[in-house]
Amino acid sequence: MAIAMIVAMSRFRVLNHRERDVRQAFLDRPRLVDGQAGFLGLAVFQDQADCAILYLVTRWSDVSSFRTWHSSQAHKDSHESMPKGLKLDSAFTELRILERVECERAQEVFEHFTGDWGDLIRAHLASSNMAHGVVAAPNGIILGTTAAMERLLGCEPGRLNGQPLWEFLTPESANELRGRVEAGNRRCELRFPMTFIGAGSAGRVLICNLDVQPNAFALLGEPVSVAGKSVAGFAGQHSAPEGGPTK
Repeated sequence: MAIAMIVAMSRFRVLNHRERDVRQAFLDRPRLVDGQAGFLGLAVFQDQADCAILYLVTRWSDVSSFRTWHSSQAHKDSHESMPKGLKLDSAFTELRILERVECERAQEVFEHFTGDWGDLIRAHLASSNMAHGVVAAPNGIILGTTAAMERLLGCEPGRLNGQPLWEFLTPESANELRGRVEAGNRRCELRFPMTFIGAGSAGRVLICNLDVQPNAFALLGEPVSVAGKSVAGFAGQHSAPEGGPTK
């Protein structure tokens, strides 16, 4: 069975040069929609050619859930956070409902699940003792981590941000990870061991998956005992990145 999803996309143009205030209002939104039945996510986009044009894109499990929210008092209340005196081009404003083309193949159904249920996955990553995750810039500067990674490295919440990830890896693991990041191959299914070094730690091996994007990379790992294989079991399975070091 396919997992349905629709997108509600609102387009509007700001007339009185208040687009910066509108952007900030969305960043500071009261999040009244977050707990609504059927709500899957929200994003705001600004037109690159005309900064006065903005798009509000929300994802929903079904049209009925969106319509219920759109006609609710909570939806009306959410508009109270918009800048006072804001003027919009009513002739330009438009709402479109887009329905995702569904596929019932098991792999794609799971891909839709992981994309649609982001709040659940984020909550799990934030509270899990086993999901060790880190997002970093291409140069290795840490942008964010899961709580489990902070505990592994012996750091207080938020203290890892801005530090070089390489310094928390053995030289061999740092060299290998640099090579994989520089190669830029998006083979998320590949798993490989990385040895992390925290405060007072002799080294902790995590079995990791990596995704590399042009502006950042994400590393997600779990302890060897949870992964169900010894480090030796991975010796003949993980390959060196194409064009990267072979250590």
